[in-house]
Amino acid sequence: MFWRALACALVLLGSAPLLAHPAQAASFAGPRVLVEFAPGITPDLRDAAIRSVGGAVDAVIPALGVTRVALPAGAGERAAIETLEGQAGVASVEADAPMRLDLTPNDPLYSTDPYVGLGQWGIRTAGVDRAWDVVRGSPGIVVATIDTGVDPQHPDLLGALLPGVSFLSATSPGCVTQANDDNSHGTHVAGIIGANGNNTVGIAGVAFGVRILPIKALDCTGSGTTSDVSQAIVYAADHGARIINISLGSPQASATLQSAVSYARNKNVLVVAAAGNCGVTNPQCGFINQVDYPAAYPGVLAVGATQPDDTRASFSTQASYVAIAAPGYRVVSTTPTYATYLSGHGGTVSYGVFSGTSQASPFVAGVAALVLSKEPNLTPDQVTDRLRSTAVDLGTPGVDTSFGAGRVDAYRAVTGSSVVPGPGGDIRATYDTSGVPAAVATGLPFTANVKVNATGTSPLGASFQLGYSWLDPVTRAVVLAGTPTALGTDVRAGTSLVKTLTITAPPLAGVFLLRFDLAPLGGVPLSLQGSAPADVIVNVSAGYGATYSPAAVGASLVAGAQSTLSVSVKNTGIRTWAAGGISPVHLSYHWLATDRSVVVWNGARGSLAQDVAPGATAVVVLPLVPPSTTGTYLLRLDLVEEGVTWFSGQGVATSDIPYAITNGISASFTLGSVPTILPGGRVALPVTVKNDGIVAWAAGGTNPVHAALHLYDGLGNTVSWDGARTVLASDVQPGATVALSLVVDAPLRPGIYRARPDLVQEGVAWFGALGSPTAAYTLVAVLPDYRGTLSSGPLTVSRANPVAQVTVTNTSSALWTAAGVAPVQLSVHWLDAQGTMLLWDGPRTKLARDLGPGETATVAVALGAIPPGAAFATIDLISEGVTWFGAGAARPVVLTP
Repeated sequence: MFWRALACALVLLGSAPLLAHPAQAASFAGPRVLVEFAPGITPDLRDAAIRSVGGAVDAVIPALGVTRVALPAGAGERAAIETLEGQAGVASVEADAPMRLDLTPNDPLYSTDPYVGLGQWGIRTAGVDRAWDVVRGSPGIVVATIDTGVDPQHPDLLGALLPGVSFLSATSPGCVTQANDDNSHGTHVAGIIGANGNNTVGIAGVAFGVRILPIKALDCTGSGTTSDVSQAIVYAADHGARIINISLGSPQASATLQSAVSYARNKNVLVVAAAGNCGVTNPQCGFINQVDYPAAYPGVLAVGATQPDDTRASFSTQASYVAIAAPGYRVVSTTPTYATYLSGHGGTVSYGVFSGTSQASPFVAGVAALVLSKEPNLTPDQVTDRLRSTAVDLGTPGVDTSFGAGRVDAYRAVTGSSVVPGPGGDIRATYDTSGVPAAVATGLPFTANVKVNATGTSPLGASFQLGYSWLDPVTRAVVLAGTPTALGTDVRAGTSLVKTLTITAPPLAGVFLLRFDLAPLGGVPLSLQGSAPADVIVNVSAGYGATYSPAAVGASLVAGAQSTLSVSVKNTGIRTWAAGGISPVHLSYHWLATDRSVVVWNGARGSLAQDVAPGATAVVVLPLVPPSTTGTYLLRLDLVEEGVTWFSGQGVATSDIPYAITNGISASFTLGSVPTILPGGRVALPVTVKNDGIVAWAAGGTNPVHAALHLYDGLGNTVSWDGARTVLASDVQPGATVALSLVVDAPLRPGIYRARPDLVQEGVAWFGALGSPTAAYTLVAVLPDYRGTLSSGPLTVSRANPVAQVTVTNTSSALWTAAGVAPVQLSVHWLDAQGTMLLWDGPRTKLARDLGPGETATVAVALGAIPPGAAFATIDLISEGVTWFGAGAARPVVLTP
């Protein structure tokens, strides 16, 4: 895919110059075309052809016989090409098409932290580390990179770079034409090929030791043109490059670009190019598996990309021109030490991780450089054949569109063979790994018995090495390689040998593949010759393992009150739990909130009675101290090796038990009913209360338990919180019940109210506030129904003892109460013979008891001192402080001594 055309004139360093006419071309802001004139064309015919499209000569590539013609602004590219093709002396015309990088970002930020957990996985997977034992990069081999330039001061590239040159004829805004890398892509590619190795800095390039010739043909945004890239190829071929890496491409075929590739090949230069990143939908791709040039040209070694598990990277183009594949997923390499276009868009400086066939291509270029470092007289075709014939076949057997001939293998390439020689037959082996433990401790050695079966027609020699390596089970990347052990004796075909190995586990916990493989001393492993290795899944942990079986428990505990829990624990690990010593193993717990946040980490400890060997079980009595705050919690059982680690910290599963933490206080209520009463009246609500908690209710002492009512209006607003207290006759033990009468004081405002019984530990808290279940509400109707009747007729009153016997009947619908803030009482008004009021407020006489609707009582009403002239008395009912009933009539009075 292509890069935008650029607009700057270029001043070149070195030979094969680009002959530019910047003053003339500056007036032409339209597209550019590449014209090949017929040999021997006259200047007049050439000029006439250029004038036919109103263009001007912008540049010439003498080695290719190509002239770049700039067109006026607004000119149509297709129309200009057709016009030029009709002119005398014109051999061919094509667009100066844009080029683009073969870089697929692995996330929206393009790159990520260079330490991705895989390290330089491609070095190990493709056998580069083993190849280094055979050959290192030679400074006599020059690898050219045609890209975005290189950071010449990068500490991991110092001494590896030849002076860089730039062939940019124009740039996007903000970019520079100088040879330095202002994108990051070019430095990343260069590092994959030849970053200094074994220098305690950063990474090691595949062919560290070779010389890299950085040629800039793309600007900071990754944009360039066919002519710039073509000229860069010519320059590389003319300046000693044995290999040219081109990690860029275009979907448009170009005769100029193909001529440049042929030019390099004719100069004994191997051209390696990225196959393209159109394996999946991509904004830079017109369709899936779109063809990329120059990768698709004959004579170019086109490279696809693989992942750590040796599968095709999803972005890697599948096409018939794919010749070989190499690691191209999450590849860590050098990036400029200064800010660039990509570092300003989420990339990193100094080192970064990129994915793409752009990364796979320099990997193959590096392996090719190792081959030439060992055998410098090989031709490009011979190097290509070597790489492809020694590649590891992946995917469909044989050559396919995903991997070509297979994934490159550096060791096999530099040794020149993919076959392990056997004396008169083939050498194969299978392995019985039943003697390998399934779980081992991190970083510790252990023994494994591996039975080796010689299944080929040739014996396994005594010098054969049985090796092992630890692999990531997903990526198959090598995590740790062990020291191989010689068989020590020949194993004849058809026989077996049990070999005991001492193996060191990886230092980190996890599930790994432990791979066993045989190799002749100094030779290629049998797994690379079609004899499969043996993979064993091994759980690597700190050796801790446990299961927990708690005894049946209740659903609640009392806050702060210690209890115990019996737990059966089984040692499912590979270490013995010490009951004593400086680091004994104890059973403990953590208290967690419902959101799994830690409330208490260091719980109380339960001790082991004796050491617990692997596979054994012990019963531990664990003291429990609940949190001090009520609520719902999780009790998480966990073992701890004191001073060393919690078992959960080593990946051992814990066991959670839910608990409701209460204050130990709980009550249930059975409620009676409340009659309709007058405003300000007082009645008793019968309640039966049961102690459902686990602590006794004290009837006396400093903090006795009392009962009371909370009163609310119809909207739920509190009318009275602290109701009158009802004391307990005696302590109430857990499970016991008590019958109480709770006082209801009716408000003075009429309405429907709700009363809720509650208990209170005086000076401490209401039970409802401590989490105890509260009682249901009882409705209280307060009705201003002041109706009643009183006896009538003349009264005979003694002056010495002014008392009248009055019969009163409650004819209302509300209870008359003798108590409360407005009790119902009787009183007298005195009048003279003319009906004039002599005394309104006579003395009050209380009811002896509450009087319900329809009930009658005879009351001795005290009349008090009789005022002079009194002739009539009106005896009436009064709701004290609220209202007179107005139920009495004036009665004539006969006074006696």
